[in-house]
Amino acid sequence: MVGEFVVLGRINIDIDMRVDAIPKKNEHVVCEEGHISFGGSAANFAAQASRLGVKTTLVSCVGDDPYGHLAVKEMARLGVDTTCILVLENQSTGLFIYTHDAAEDWLVVAKPGANKFLEKRLFEEENLVEAQVMHLAGSFPLMIDRAMELATNHGMIISLDPGRVASKLDFMRILKHTDLLFINQDELKEYFNIQPKEPELRAFAKTFPGIIILKMGEKGAIATDGFEYCTSHIFEVPVVDTMGAGDSFAAGFITAWIRSENIEQALNMANAVAAMTITKQGAQNGQPTLEEVARFLRQHDISIEPVLKTFKTFKTTSKKRKGK
Repeated sequence: MVGEFVVLGRINIDIDMRVDAIPKKNEHVVCEEGHISFGGSAANFAAQASRLGVKTTLVSCVGDDPYGHLAVKEMARLGVDTTCILVLENQSTGLFIYTHDAAEDWLVVAKPGANKFLEKRLFEEENLVEAQVMHLAGSFPLMIDRAMELATNHGMIISLDPGRVASKLDFMRILKHTDLLFINQDELKEYFNIQPKEPELRAFAKTFPGIIILKMGEKGAIATDGFEYCTSHIFEVPVVDTMGAGDSFAAGFITAWIRSENIEQALNMANAVAAMTITKQGAQNGQPTLEEVARFLRQHDISIEPVLKTFKTFKTTSKKRKGK
């Protein structure tokens, strides 16, 4: 049975290397700090949502290689529904190589591998319409069109996090069907030529039926539907690795918003989830459980009791049904 959330997008193997300086052409440098972990925006989102207690189905593609099999096994271990992950023969699992220095100048090399076949994957699944939320992690035009069609016909909530290479998307058309738009400051400027100022954000939010959620890094986050306007500051934590923080943020926001429809509460939970994620190396290693998030927020005098109650109610109802 498909999960409450369905997320579509990439699974990668992340290779993160910290260097003193970004290498120049033909230059050989030695990396003193390096890390290999599971990643990919969709996989990060699915892992975090599952840790928060939400049954989540991941629609993705991996290669029929050791990395792909390990990635699928890890997703299953975390409780993610992996039945919609396609293992492709004669294809390699996606790689994401991130090299950066102390000044956070960076160099990225991405090998899509099996992810290239992702857009065809969605058309093969018919039971996804049972989900409440469909989260699109990345800029896949055909996949987005198909998701919009399914959501319109079956009353699903569409969440879109287009990422850093979405300039060719037809946002004018896509946003008409988007309920939640996750975006950062650079993307806001590049795709919509908008500054992160309240009047501009309110006006922009009124051009489509959903909510814009602006991720601002150290400056926190903003969310508005054009009428309600909410901000949330970051939580001060020791920063180890920011990779995957935006995906965890989105999972935290949607988990809270879908249960409370309270934008401010959803922002607080999203920022808490992201803060805890960046305290460990790797996109998924620091991701917290729902109980850990609630404890963290209580320490900052913030309650998410309405969200917690929905999980308690679900567990109680489930037990009664089993008793019958």
